[in-house]
Formats: sequence, structure tokens, C-alpha cells
Amino acid sequence: MFGSRRAGNPVEISVEAQVRTQHYHPAAKALHWLVAVLLCAVVPLGFLQKLVKEDVYAYVNFWHLSLGFTLFLVMLARLGVRLLTKTPGSPAGTPPWASRLAAWNHWLLYAALICEPILGYLTTNAQGYPLVWFDVIPIWSPFGKSPAADTILAVHLYLAWVIVGLVLLHICGVLYHRLIRRDDSLARMT
Repeated sequence: MFGSRRAGNPVEISVEAQVRTQHYHPAAKALHWLVAVLLCAVVPLGFLQKLVKEDVYAYVNFWHLSLGFTLFLVMLARLGVRLLTKTPGSPAGTPPWASRLAAWNHWLLYAALICEPILGYLTTNAQGYPLVWFDVIPIWSPFGKSPAADTILAVHLYLAWVIVGLVLLHICGVLYHRLIRRDDSLARMT
């Protein structure tokens, strides 16, 4: 009978399957928001390092490095979840250019948010300071002090600005869907 709630009803199964592909996996949602929180801490701490006095620098640097390495681990988990779970397509009626821009922005964010902590880690090692995660777990150092430290740091700083730009573009996409298109795409990640 059409519309019944019996298990195995094809109509019910297809509607359930459709709902599942309209939202991100719960793990993807949790990791997305954890990355957002970590970024809200790591990026300002990174820029703050240039402004604080030397006695405060060690404290700020400790949190920047430890949270940055945490961000790296969370991004690896997020990439794994992204590759192993279905993701919803663009909302109906989204222009192709907007869908392509969103896809490029997402993958560039993934790449940048994985590379940036690696560059920070390499900078720390090249400056002669091996990373000890939250002052508890020493992280293996591939090399000691290196003259490449300034170059690696410069790339790390430039990539930080790229990440800020990509995040702002991501937020503009959210606002575009929420305020202009007035679709429910934000609900897919909440």
C-alpha cells in the first residue's frame, strides 16, 4: 500500500536514502565545526606571536604549535571521513559556476589546512626547536636547525593569508545560499 510505514516499502526506503544524501555524515559535521573552532584559535595566535613581548611569546607559541598540530590530525581524520562517506550535491538550482567554485574552495581548504601545520612543524624544527605536543608528547623531528627556517616560515605565513581568504570565500558562499538563494544548504552541515 502506497505511503505505508512497513519496513521494506520502496517508497519509504528511497525517501530515507534521499534524506541521507542531503546531509553530511555526522562525523563530517563534527570535524567541520572542530576545524572551525581550532582555526578561530590557531590563526589569531599565529598573528599574535609577532605582536607580543618575548616573555609572553613562549606561551602564545606553545598554544599555536599544539593547537596547530591538533588541527593537522583533525584534518587528516576529516579527509578520511570525506573520502569514505557520501557528500550531498549542490542544492537544486545552484548555478554550475557556484558549484564549481565551492568544490575548488573546499579542496583548496583541505590542502591548505593540511599543508599549513606541516609547514609550521617544519619551521619549528628548522629553528632548532622540536615540537612537543602540549608539552607531553614529543613529535619526531626529521632534521635539526636549518638555514631554510626563514624560507619555510615565509611560506607558512603566506599560506596563512591564503587560508584566511579561502575561509572568507567559504563564508561568502554560506551567506550567498542563506541570504540570496534562501535555500537550506546551511542545514546540511548543522
